[in-house]
Amino acid sequence: MKKYLLGSALALLLAQGSVFAYDYSYTEDTYKDGSVNFYVGAGLGILGGDSADACDKMDLNCFSWKTFVGYRPLENFALEGGYHNLFSGRSQLDGTKVESTGLSASALAIHSLKDNIDLFGKLGFLAWEARTDGIAKADGTDMLLGGGVQSKLTENIGLRGEVEYVGGDLDSTNYSAGLTYSTF
Repeated sequence: MKKYLLGSALALLLAQGSVFAYDYSYTEDTYKDGSVNFYVGAGLGILGGDSADACDKMDLNCFSWKTFVGYRPLENFALEGGYHNLFSGRSQLDGTKVESTGLSASALAIHSLKDNIDLFGKLGFLAWEARTDGIAKADGTDMLLGGGVQSKLTENIGLRGEVEYVGGDLDSTNYSAGLTYSTF
């Protein structure tokens, strides 16, 4: 009996080395040099839809610009927030200052075509306000639906082109292109 007990104890001692040899320090590839997967960007665009009609009616410049920041916790998913300047300027008709701005929050589904080219779809909302001479004339929170393509030029700098449709009261489309800076 002692022979079996001694043999079993010896077998357990020898086997424990291989059990503890497994590397339990699993880390997902979401960090690079200690930084998290954040990105920032800016873009210039042109409006279509009801906002473009308002620009034409008031003889305004219909160029838009936006800035955005995002967090990409997974390879195929990102969360993004942005500031949109849909249009602004002085009406050529009566000289009043007109502008429309908004804040957005979106979720992005991303599909990589190649190492440096991604397609993405966007779903979220845009809270916007239109002002004339600094006084709010209209506002709303509407659905934001979009899609586009992004490509990395260098390890951190990329190009991005997208189309964003804002439904509801605003009922407009923004076609934009811009640059991004990412930490991944």
